[in-house]
Amino acid sequence: MATLTISREYGSGGYEIGNRVAARLGYQLVDKERLFQDMERAGPRWVRVAREVDEVCPTLWERHDWQYRGYVSQMESLILEYALGDKVVIIGRGGSFLLQTVPFCLRVRLVAPLEARLDAIMVREGLAREAARRLIAKVDGERACYIKANYGSDWDADSLYDLSLNTASLSFDRVVDILVEGLAAKDRLATPEAKARLALMAMGYRLKARIAVDPRVLVPTLEVFPEGDGLVVSGIMHTPKEFHLLQEMAREVCGDRPVRFDLHRRA
Repeated sequence: MATLTISREYGSGGYEIGNRVAARLGYQLVDKERLFQDMERAGPRWVRVAREVDEVCPTLWERHDWQYRGYVSQMESLILEYALGDKVVIIGRGGSFLLQTVPFCLRVRLVAPLEARLDAIMVREGLAREAARRLIAKVDGERACYIKANYGSDWDADSLYDLSLNTASLSFDRVVDILVEGLAAKDRLATPEAKARLALMAMGYRLKARIAVDPRVLVPTLEVFPEGDGLVVSGIMHTPKEFHLLQEMAREVCGDRPVRFDLHRRA
């Protein structure tokens, strides 16, 4: 079955619409709280980091910080695992960017004019108009920066989405109908080959997360990506001991799946 990812302007109804689609189709809704619950299994450190930096513009220091990179890698791995598990609506967290090469993922952006979003946020948050205006600017700015910092893409680029829908000119019910129809069309692209490719991607992100959270290794510019039927681990290592640890982690996560290491030694 197709996967739905929703990118949303603050106050455009992304959560409610995603929840309605999930209820209509019997899909799982994967939102912030669901992902935070999953993160708890990795330990209290990671839940704390997640609550501090979730969809927030990272500082220059955070972008190179071990904990921040570990958080992002775990979040990415969780999203890939949910997509692999099928029948899922993923709200925000870069899902549309992570899954942009998956043919059976419907990537949607929900927008609305500022005035409509102001009215919604004023009611929902109990704020005066100017306070709601500042909050919208802050949240949208943080989300845009989060995507730019982690994926190098513009959050609001229409070319990155299959659909961009204005929730002020369409009723929520109509938006849900459009998304259900779009998912039915995407279902036809969920071929065994496409699913196998997603499974390999998910394994790569699982390995990346395993490496990123281990304090015994520090691999700047760490990337893990598919190559044929296997994976490639690229980045910079410091010592031969790190290389042996990386090999152990690859065996732990990937079993007999071939993993090629494209690592450069830092002088």
